[in-house]
Amino acid sequence: MKSLTSRCGAALLLASALAACGGSDSGSLPVSGSIIGLNRAGLILSNGGKQLVIDGAPSSFSFPDLLAPDTAFEVKVDKSPDGQTCLPSNNKNKINYYTYSTTVITCSTEPFALGGTVSGLTGAGLALANGDNTVAILPGATTFTFPVPVPNGAPYGVTVLTQPAGQNCTVANGTAAKMPMAAVNTVAVTCVNKPA
Repeated sequence: MKSLTSRCGAALLLASALAACGGSDSGSLPVSGSIIGLNRAGLILSNGGKQLVIDGAPSSFSFPDLLAPDTAFEVKVDKSPDGQTCLPSNNKNKINYYTYSTTVITCSTEPFALGGTVSGLTGAGLALANGDNTVAILPGATTFTFPVPVPNGAPYGVTVLTQPAGQNCTVANGTAAKMPMAAVNTVAVTCVNKPA
């Protein structure tokens, strides 16, 4: 009986020692962090070969498995969402109470060119606007492109900021609820002379 008690006590002592040293059952810290700029579903992260699928567009993440202190971790982006590029930083370390939540996943939305055609422009001074993004168009021009590309998924609305001398210009196909994952060159600007 005494021998059995001694063996059980030794087993408990060994288990406690393993827990203190980071044994397999001693996990207490989640690998977690923040997400910046994510605006759609489809992000997949991994750590140690275990994947985490991010639903929606949250501002943080946390792997479900808890790690023991001093266990190495490295958070990777296995897949960025369509139309975005996500990169990790502060993502590789040994886990402890200071490092377990330091990973930052930063996502940027891929932009595409916005432009179109111009017809009938003879006067000087035409300027188009898409929000605060503007472009001046010279007389005789037949095409235009805004200098700043538009992130996919963002709305756009092209308007005439200033009319050219002696003419009125109108915009067709200039508004969309969402920029596609491709360049847009279908905005049509048509200019006509003002009545004499």
